[in-house]
Amino acid sequence: MQILMHSQPKTDYKSLMSSRNAFLLKKAQRLTRSARALLYWEQYSPVYALAAFLIALFMIGSFSGLWQLIGDPWRLIVLIAAVVILGRSIWRARKLRRPDISAARRRVEEDSNVRHRPLDTLYDRPALSEEGWPEHYRKAEDVVDRLKRPRLRPALGKVDKYFLRFATPAALVLALMVGAGDSFERLRHSLTPGWVNGSLGDDITFEAWIDPPEYTGRPPVYFKKSNQLEAPQGSELVARIIGTKNPTRLKLRSENGTKHISLKRIGPDSFEVRAIIDQSSTASWRIGEVRKNWAIDAIVDQPPTVAFVRDPEADKRDRLAFAYSLEDDYGVETLTLRMTLLQDDETAPIQTRDVNVSISGNAKRIAESNAALDLTKHEWAAKKVSAILIAKDGLGQMAESEITYFRVPDKIFVEPLAKAIIENRSLVIAGNEDYAPIPQLSRKEMRNRPWFDTWQPEFRLDRAPAPIQRASLLIDAITDQPASMYDDAAVYMGLRNVASRIRYARSAEELDGIPDDLWNIAIRAEFGLLGTALEEMQAAEAALREGIARHASQREIDTLFDRYNEAVARYREELLRQAIEDGNVAENGGGGEGPSINTDQIQELLDAIEEANRIGDSEGARRALAQLAELLENMQIQLSQGGGGSGDMPMDGEMSEEMKDALEELADLLGEQRELRDQTREAERAERNGEQSGQSQGSGETSDQAAGEEPGAPNGGEDGAMSAEELAELQSRLLDLLEQADDVMAGLEEGESGSGGDEVGEDGAGIDPEISLEDARRAMAEAEEALRNGDLGLADEEQLAAIQALREAGRGLAEQARRDLEGSEAGREGLGDQSDPLGRNNNGGENNDDSELDIDGRDSAERSRELQEEIRRRAAEQERAQEELEYLERLLRRF
Repeated sequence: MQILMHSQPKTDYKSLMSSRNAFLLKKAQRLTRSARALLYWEQYSPVYALAAFLIALFMIGSFSGLWQLIGDPWRLIVLIAAVVILGRSIWRARKLRRPDISAARRRVEEDSNVRHRPLDTLYDRPALSEEGWPEHYRKAEDVVDRLKRPRLRPALGKVDKYFLRFATPAALVLALMVGAGDSFERLRHSLTPGWVNGSLGDDITFEAWIDPPEYTGRPPVYFKKSNQLEAPQGSELVARIIGTKNPTRLKLRSENGTKHISLKRIGPDSFEVRAIIDQSSTASWRIGEVRKNWAIDAIVDQPPTVAFVRDPEADKRDRLAFAYSLEDDYGVETLTLRMTLLQDDETAPIQTRDVNVSISGNAKRIAESNAALDLTKHEWAAKKVSAILIAKDGLGQMAESEITYFRVPDKIFVEPLAKAIIENRSLVIAGNEDYAPIPQLSRKEMRNRPWFDTWQPEFRLDRAPAPIQRASLLIDAITDQPASMYDDAAVYMGLRNVASRIRYARSAEELDGIPDDLWNIAIRAEFGLLGTALEEMQAAEAALREGIARHASQREIDTLFDRYNEAVARYREELLRQAIEDGNVAENGGGGEGPSINTDQIQELLDAIEEANRIGDSEGARRALAQLAELLENMQIQLSQGGGGSGDMPMDGEMSEEMKDALEELADLLGEQRELRDQTREAERAERNGEQSGQSQGSGETSDQAAGEEPGAPNGGEDGAMSAEELAELQSRLLDLLEQADDVMAGLEEGESGSGGDEVGEDGAGIDPEISLEDARRAMAEAEEALRNGDLGLADEEQLAAIQALREAGRGLAEQARRDLEGSEAGREGLGDQSDPLGRNNNGGENNDDSELDIDGRDSAERSRELQEEIRRRAAEQERAQEELEYLERLLRRF
């Protein structure tokens, strides 16, 4: 009899619950889920059977490499059929009614052969009366307790008469075993859109090599006889496959796992892949049954080591000299000296500065190498610092040396004006703080301001830090009366320019170039034009050295070498000019000190540097450059001093005024001819590049004008390159000047012919000034003709010949003067030994032995510099007693 039921209060239902009831409810739920899954399988498996078979067939072909062998259209047929049948099956399955919980319960009860729906009773409630309900519920629980798991009924037998449902999974497992390790890559490749060409692998070739990192300097290494190679860490593996249009990706296995590297097509049937090897790895390719493996053992790059071999100290040229050693697997790329300022205030922030140390290329192992850094312009000059060396290799690994202590060398200035300029430079460096905010003026204040006042100190100088304001006042003070203080107008003009820039600056950024300008002005005030030329030469040398060290392009090296060559020429000209003014013209003659130096040595070293750069020998260029720099800084051009004589020869071992004037005119003419050649080369470059105008070369303009250059001399300071006709006019004027100088020198030779002037000395053997001047005259004339014809290349060659001839003429005249002076001194040798400058007999005195006299012949400036260098050297020795160090500090402050 059917019992009507409805929901009852929870309390009545809970009274029936027990531990046995909870267990039976869980069992009923489990059996229901199993039955429902079976219903789903029995209902939908026949629908999806054909689609599943085609999908499995496609996967079997992919895993086994079948599609790589036979290619399309078979792969596409199976893939398209699988997709179509799958879509059809989905459409049919949507029309079927999905099994619900009630059907699943009936399936459980039916397979257990029970009636009266005991599973529903477990979840029912009495609708009217509860009489007899407990007994009915207990019987339902007993029945549920005896229920069995539902059984699977055959579902594919009707659609699979050939038992493919058993053969297909077995074939799929076998295909997975065949393609083990590459199965999923093959499946991905099979699903790639496009036409796949089959390949048996017989016509496939593989290539692979290792490109080590550039910083190692190693060449590429090819896999030829062996499939295993060692490579530096960070190397690049380059692999190529040729002969297939649809290869799989390269598989790269390492300790961190396996990854596949994408391909890049480089031809119709060739592909390339690149991968960075950071650790030992194995690369492999598999096309069907064709396999190719490469094993790469990564060599770990060890960090570099660096140490001081000799502690830093100031050398005789005010450079910081030290020796270091370093070592690295593949070479140190950069070497840096990191300085830390030693401050008395421990709470002050730590200040560090880095200075690059030039090394030759990648240094793998250096047992000991000397370095010399010019830090005289550094903001910490004359201050105590601690420092370490930091070496960095190509991989970016760094190493530090032990800490050392020293005082940063500074240049010793003796001239009061130069010392004052350096003091102002220190103030400008110290005032590197930000300017105060711009004040907001009221209308009344703006109205009361004079309209003609362009200074506006409240917006400019008044906002500057205190050291900047003090520097401005001091520069105004030392430039108050230039007429009585300045021998060089360029120094005065430079200081006034700096004062104006400080006065009108609105921010600290506008003062960036002032410390360098003040340094150059101080050098000019201390050493004159020669010091400026030396600074320019050293700057050009540093730029060329840096370019060689970093392997700059040949075009850049050529430009840097040209600039250095020009700076060397200007330095030599200025050195010669100053030697003429001092009466010292012979190159390291009898009155000079140091090694014997001549022009040929300098030219040979310049040619060696140029040749080393041309063939790429950076180490040879660096050595030749260092040797030339050492030679030029030590060069002293002097003229031997002779005694009195007769005729037109001067007394007291001095050169005649006529000879001095002749040499000065020849030196000026040589400088003007060199500048004209620079302008000719500039015009030739402009013509070759098709430019209408270009920057003329006027590098020697300032120094030549300050040294007394004649008005109208070619200085290369125009805004554009000159035309050939203009250059020809200038060349003609120089030829006229040479004719005038030739007449003066001809008269000079006639006047001195009786003094042995026609003899040929050892150093000047074969040099005849008259012949050299004739050669210069002929070369100038041919250069003028070439310029008028528009042949700039021929004109450049003839101008170079004229310059060389003028140099030979100058050397010949200097040698002639030296021989004349030696002859005059030999004529009065006896008199010089018997009388003093007052005419008294030296033999009559008691102290007539000059060897017993200890007279320092150096000037006060040189003695002062040497004394300060010695004090500074001793003050840098930290092992001295504290009292002695404090005394040395007081002495340095007094200087």
